[in-house]
Amino acid sequence: METQRFCPSNHIMLLKDDKKSSNNVCEMCVVSFSEADDPYYYVCDSCDYYVHKSCEKLPKQINYHFHPQHHLFLKPRFKSFCHSCGQLPKKYLMFSCDECDFYMDVECTQMSTNSISTCPNEGQHCIQHSTHPHLLLLFDTSTNDMNVSCFACQSSDDIGVYYGCIVCKYFLHKQCIDQSPQQIQFSHHPNNHTHLSLHMKWHNSKCNVCGYSKPALYYDCPHNCNFQLCFKCGLRRQRTISYEYHPHILCFLDKIHTTYDQCNVYDNCLKQLVMKSDSNEFHKTDSSIFGCLDCDFKLHLLCGPLPSIIKHESHMHSLNLVDSCIDDTFGDYYCDICEEERNPRLRVYYCAKCKYVAHVHCVISEVINVLKGDIRDVKLKVLGEDVWEFPNKEINYPTLQLHPTSSLNTLEDLIHKLTRRDLDRLKDHFYWDEERNKTVEVESQEDEVLKLSSFTESDFMHYIFKESQFIYFKKKLGIKMSDLALKIVGIKGYFIPFNLASVMKYLLHKYEDISNKYYSKEFNSIGYYFVCKVMKEMHTTLVADITKNLLQQWYHYLLFASNDARFEVDFLWQFLWKITREFYYQQLRKLVEIEFPMKIEKKILELQKKIDEYHAGLDKCKKLRESLNSTEESMVKQGLEKALEHKWKLATQF
Repeated sequence: METQRFCPSNHIMLLKDDKKSSNNVCEMCVVSFSEADDPYYYVCDSCDYYVHKSCEKLPKQINYHFHPQHHLFLKPRFKSFCHSCGQLPKKYLMFSCDECDFYMDVECTQMSTNSISTCPNEGQHCIQHSTHPHLLLLFDTSTNDMNVSCFACQSSDDIGVYYGCIVCKYFLHKQCIDQSPQQIQFSHHPNNHTHLSLHMKWHNSKCNVCGYSKPALYYDCPHNCNFQLCFKCGLRRQRTISYEYHPHILCFLDKIHTTYDQCNVYDNCLKQLVMKSDSNEFHKTDSSIFGCLDCDFKLHLLCGPLPSIIKHESHMHSLNLVDSCIDDTFGDYYCDICEEERNPRLRVYYCAKCKYVAHVHCVISEVINVLKGDIRDVKLKVLGEDVWEFPNKEINYPTLQLHPTSSLNTLEDLIHKLTRRDLDRLKDHFYWDEERNKTVEVESQEDEVLKLSSFTESDFMHYIFKESQFIYFKKKLGIKMSDLALKIVGIKGYFIPFNLASVMKYLLHKYEDISNKYYSKEFNSIGYYFVCKVMKEMHTTLVADITKNLLQQWYHYLLFASNDARFEVDFLWQFLWKITREFYYQQLRKLVEIEFPMKIEKKILELQKKIDEYHAGLDKCKKLRESLNSTEESMVKQGLEKALEHKWKLATQF
């Protein structure tokens, strides 16, 4: 006998099956009866209250084993996906926890409740896994034609042992289940939350390290920090690396899910000259990166800390990592393993004794094996490190101190600490406001100047210096937003961006304090920032990559250091004069050997085209004359004869 049902006003409701009441809407699922599959509904005519029979039978709230921390309440569905099967609910109701944004469709909760303790097929092994509410049955894909993929490692082996839920199409490798802890410690996670838990994410998922963003298993923070690691990054979290130019720990990530084209080596020539081009060498290693575990800082493999020495089967001796290897002056550089051309801007492994050079990607298997192993006793080498080695190895500077004061965290904070007088000095020659800061380069008249073959070396040097002085006093140079955001460290009482720390230590060691003692530490720190920036760029830029714009930027920084900050930078001026002289001869060689011949060749082609056009016109005249001679009675011939007769008559006489 059907149990009596009562409306909210405690009236007895009647059960009906009249689907013609199209205007009536279910009070629970907010769906009209004409649209619903269920023909039965309860009605209270006194209160005008209607509810589907299937909806009325559902509990209004449940305690759910897959979400034990809160009750789940029955509500009309929204555009929310089920956290079990990843699909939009088929029914008009779903259970939800608004506090956690957790949703389950009715069918998944009922299935889980009914099958939690027993397997549906007798004799088939099954488990309850923390990432899925339903029982996972054991499947051996080698004995059937199942086509499945693992939600943990994202591979789809033709042969493998899986645990899976067929209803939700959710499968995990047995070995992935065995190797995946339910919770991991993660000391580098922000907000001092040290543990991450394993969950299945169907939607709105993205790994904070490698950027993977598809439905998969993730380790996430239970405190709603929106911090999560994909399954692979979570398992390799222990391979952490200290990087001198970044305040946080880095993690080596091999074979990330997508190629990576963003690198945070702020002022390295690779970023400007290689990553923007279609470099096959560079992109052969762009599926491996060094990623920060605490922020969005990432390094391409070629830019990050690599093993300084490796042993590879291709060569009898050990290979040393070098930033650049130019072993001849002919401009043709090749790898001795693949025998293909290489870019001299890129790092290589090198045996000086045998003059043996290898692309990093040609020995990548050994490099990755080292980075994946125990690297506590492995010397890692940072790009540009060779330049700043100290002659005296016993010199010991104190460990760099990040956040030297509570109010000085970034270069922008340092600028805001300047006095009004010092700030005005800086603003006379630089700008950094958000509205105008669009990384504007110093304007150049390169085409006008460098094409003048009458320029001598002294003429050119004089012109460049005068032009740079004019720009310095008449125009401002922009400080990039990325530079303003650089973290600063304390060195010998000065504040310097972390990516210039090694340059600053080298500068203080070799030249001691070159600043003006009468200016504030903050203002002198800005001066040191410009000096160190020029030094690093000079030491990481090939002569072939120097442009007039870059030269004028260096002049701008040094003019500020010497004129306004009163730094003793004669040694840098000498470097800059030599570089300017070399730039002049490089451009002169380019002018004489390349540009002038190309221009002359172009002119010859243009003249040849005109000559061909004249010859074509002459051929037409010849053909016309021949046609006239062959047709004596032609109208054209008669007209020509009359023209000859009328030539000396008055205009009115013919």
